[in-house]
Amino acid sequence: MNETSTLAMSHHLKPRCPRDNRIMHYEPEGIRWKDASGKTALLPSYHCNYTGCSVRYDVSNGYFTVILEPDVPYFVEEPATNQVRCPRHGAWLFREVEDLTDRFILRCGVEGCNYVHADPGGIWLRE
Repeated sequence: MNETSTLAMSHHLKPRCPRDNRIMHYEPEGIRWKDASGKTALLPSYHCNYTGCSVRYDVSNGYFTVILEPDVPYFVEEPATNQVRCPRHGAWLFREVEDLTDRFILRCGVEGCNYVHADPGGIWLRE
């Protein structure tokens, strides 16, 4: 099991979609499926609600899209977006606009963590 899967993700983040820079929205029951024992499993995540966009974010997977396989979802990493992890938690950082500026920063999505990293620039394909 991935260590980050046990970390609580904040419900008050404002991650930007790597495809269109729109603010992504939190979905507490983001992705649902039946596990091997028949129980419903779910993965809370942030989702880009822009028409036709399927990008999601969570601290364990970073930015990704979902392919719905017959039994379980298959997560595909969003190209060139998951580059930096939080040194405190190992969680993938998300991209956010810095307060009162138009610059981007990378921030940890773990509840209560205030780790910020300067946006390394050039890793976002669709600016």
